[in-house]
Amino acid sequence: MKKSLFTIIFLFSINLGFSQDDNYKNLLTDFLNAQGNIQTFDATFNQMADMFGVSVDEEKFKELKTEMVASLIEKMVPVYKNHFSEADLKAAILMLSSPIGKKISEKAPIIAQESMKVSMEWGMEIGQKMQGLIK
Repeated sequence: MKKSLFTIIFLFSINLGFSQDDNYKNLLTDFLNAQGNIQTFDATFNQMADMFGVSVDEEKFKELKTEMVASLIEKMVPVYKNHFSEADLKAAILMLSSPIGKKISEKAPIIAQESMKVSMEWGMEIGQKMQGLIK
């Protein structure tokens, strides 16, 4: 009897753990969507397919992309879990759903692209100044 009870409790706790992980994964997916990252993953996937010269029918390509994005999210769950609770993700989703949050998400890729050029110029400037110190 004790073994049966222990087995039932053990199986229930495993199932509960999976349920919590699924809930976190769903929240993370919502968060990444609100941030605009899912669209970025999509665009990156399309660019990689172009680079590798992948040409398959649209349906197979769409299935592969969906599978790969899901795989990436699955791999990101432990990373985000180390830094954000479910409550944190819910609050972030709320913020990103606001008008300013949507604007931030919309502008983030553009700002990142423009900032890359500025950062590279800044890095070269630092390199030149450091070389001046060495001389």
